[in-house]
Amino acid sequence: MDSRFDRLPDRQGSDSIKWRRYDGEAVIPMWVADMDFAVAAPIQEALNRRIAHPVYGYASVPSSLKAAAQDWLAERWGWSVPEAHLVALPAVVPGIHFLVRALGRLGCVGGLAYPSPVYPPIRQVAQNLGLNAYPFPFSPTRSVTLAQGNRGGWDLDQLARACEQGADTLLLSHPHNPIGQRVDPQQREALTELVAHYGMRVISDEIHGDLILDGLGHCPLAKDPRLAERTATLFSAGKSFNLAGLPFAFAVVPDPKWRQALKQSLRGQAPAHNVLAMVATEAAWREGGAWLDGLLDYLAANRERVSSQLAGLAGVRVHQPDATYLAWIDCRGTGSARPAEQLRRAGVGVSDGTEFGAPGFVRLNFGCPRELLDEGLQRFRRAFEQRA
Repeated sequence: MDSRFDRLPDRQGSDSIKWRRYDGEAVIPMWVADMDFAVAAPIQEALNRRIAHPVYGYASVPSSLKAAAQDWLAERWGWSVPEAHLVALPAVVPGIHFLVRALGRLGCVGGLAYPSPVYPPIRQVAQNLGLNAYPFPFSPTRSVTLAQGNRGGWDLDQLARACEQGADTLLLSHPHNPIGQRVDPQQREALTELVAHYGMRVISDEIHGDLILDGLGHCPLAKDPRLAERTATLFSAGKSFNLAGLPFAFAVVPDPKWRQALKQSLRGQAPAHNVLAMVATEAAWREGGAWLDGLLDYLAANRERVSSQLAGLAGVRVHQPDATYLAWIDCRGTGSARPAEQLRRAGVGVSDGTEFGAPGFVRLNFGCPRELLDEGLQRFRRAFEQRA
């Protein structure tokens, strides 16, 4: 196991929102999707070289960064993307909003459908833009405490009803956040047929695409030619290389009209691209592959620790993620009205499922050194064992 990931950088008293949330409290922060690992050495070295140049003026996106993105997608995702289809964005979440606004310019957005539970910023897009929202259920396909053969995923019958009611644009988190689930081929095929039948557009947030823990690799929805022209795919090095504080993203938009409308929506509304974020992103995609491979092994082992150490805890179900470093945990059986608050009092800070549209659940970030994870899991157990 790679010992680089056993070292915990000191983030207490820093600018970290993850650690500052609990300043003055004896709480281990395991909530926001921000790992407690130092970045890959090539990224730090590339930043040091750029910082040595004392001018940080406006910068365009270099062709080398676009080429790095194309090469990364081809090697890691098996996806050949023309440079012309790439649109640089300040970050993924603003990019989702800009893509919806671009559809508005084209006169083809009325209502937004999205799976529930889901990453809170996706839930907020419709309200932010004054559009109708159509959430539809999404459930895990497997749980370490459920019988083999349990199947879940997108409730496509409910999505079809949403389309009948006015949803014409689908927002997805793929792999899914917070459940950490890949999409199996059968579900992907069924979704493709539904999207084509109703003429939907799809905006797919695939920022966790590099974080598949079972070795199978990520399959972008837009690789299917039936979905390509209808889909805009967002990706970034932010999650896989722990660069959330240096945001930068690309959208892949094959439809030329949608792509042009996106560029028009960005004009004068998005900040100039961050010079350090672009340097870090290019270094990640060019030189960070070995570091990422080591990270995936470490995260897969951490995932198993979460499952094994919380197994048998009365009233708790841990849903085994295929991807990400996030564990989705059902605490409804404990009888606790506010499990996240109960865990905080026990000294572990997790995300409250209510924020994702699922009261009674919590999301735990296991992207941290093993010693810290083990202490957090012990506190998790104590929180509910004491209640029992």
